[in-house]
Amino acid sequence: MPGIDTALSGISHLALRSSVRDDDGIDQLHHFVTVTMLAFFAAIAGFKEYASEPINCWNYGNYLLQHYQQHVNSFCWTHSLYQYPNQSNLNITPYELNSLGGAKPDSVVREEDFDKITFYRWVTVVFLLQAFLFKFPNLVWREFNSYSGSNIVKMVEMLQGVLFAKTEEKAEKLQQVALFLEQWLRIHRKPRWFLKHGASLPYMKKTISCCMMCIGTDTSNYLSTLYLVVKALFLFNNLMQFFILSGFLHINFWNYGVQALGSYSTGSSDVFSNTIFPIVALCHFQTYDNYQAKGIWVQCILTINMFLEKLFLIEWLWLLIMLVVTIISFSAWCYKILQTQAALKFVESYLRLMQFYSEPVHVPKTCTVEQFVTEYLRSDGIFVLRILAVNTDEVVVSQLVEELWKRYIKFKLAENGHLQEASQQAETTFSHDSKEVDPIPVL
Repeated sequence: MPGIDTALSGISHLALRSSVRDDDGIDQLHHFVTVTMLAFFAAIAGFKEYASEPINCWNYGNYLLQHYQQHVNSFCWTHSLYQYPNQSNLNITPYELNSLGGAKPDSVVREEDFDKITFYRWVTVVFLLQAFLFKFPNLVWREFNSYSGSNIVKMVEMLQGVLFAKTEEKAEKLQQVALFLEQWLRIHRKPRWFLKHGASLPYMKKTISCCMMCIGTDTSNYLSTLYLVVKALFLFNNLMQFFILSGFLHINFWNYGVQALGSYSTGSSDVFSNTIFPIVALCHFQTYDNYQAKGIWVQCILTINMFLEKLFLIEWLWLLIMLVVTIISFSAWCYKILQTQAALKFVESYLRLMQFYSEPVHVPKTCTVEQFVTEYLRSDGIFVLRILAVNTDEVVVSQLVEELWKRYIKFKLAENGHLQEASQQAETTFSHDSKEVDPIPVL
């Protein structure tokens, strides 16, 4: 799928923040950019609600006094407001307004004749809830990734250090990363927490295996499968946002943006705004005069809706863009992780880049790239290399792949009893620490 790789490579390599990453750019758009945007929206709505005047009601008579005005505004903000169904022309009303505003006492107005407006009081909370939902898959990734022992962030830091290291230090740093990755491929073939459950291990292993593509000692796909699950969570959350906002706003949020942009282009934005985000609403409350209850209707201006209409339009556009790129990204990663040919092409491209794979004199017949991928690196090893390639320099990653390839050749020759041939053909110098590590067998 070269087209998808090309389309996503630019986004995946975006440095959206300065901290070291262990995921790709699409994930960053979800749990960093989108969360920041929604938190900003929550701050705007919260400021308008708590530090400004989200509502201003038109009072008359004694209620023009300032303390009455403040009380009416507070009451109407905390209680349901009403609007006429499908009506935007405020000149046509079922009751008669007197000259000072409000309904005349002899007007017959019933609350059940109106549609209630209540969502505006919960907008700040909903924005914060959305921000948490976009962050949640990343929290799952961090938590369960820690059980794998891979420490991708540390490897990214070390490889980034190679870029600016002196020539004599580069080889040593690459060998350290290769040694760490080699040890991890052998030791951490299943998550650590499987080893902590004693008697419950068989049942738990069976359950998790069914849910996560048969994770076990010999599969070595825990990390790559976990990443696909997290990608699926990002996609599922993106889809659910449309349903959440549809229920919250009592509209079909899927086509909200189409309707909004259409109303702006035709000059009927006022009609559209008054239908979904009404600026003018009615508030009803009762007073007692001479021990008699008296119902009063007042007209209120919801200034906060002027902001919410634009904020939700921006969010609709962003969610739509995110949905498209997330589907493409999820499909691309499924192909990269589940297809062996994709892994072979990935490794071969880096070996060719270093002009190492093309020199058959250094490659014994017992060593093939296919065995290197399927028996040595396996699914998790390829996945880690892909994440390192996304977050570091491709030349450095190619040098790391070359180092791992040399170690694999050394191991295969040692496995066949050709220790002397291994020391001559591997062409690599190990650090003092790496000399103490035994060759890593293929499980």
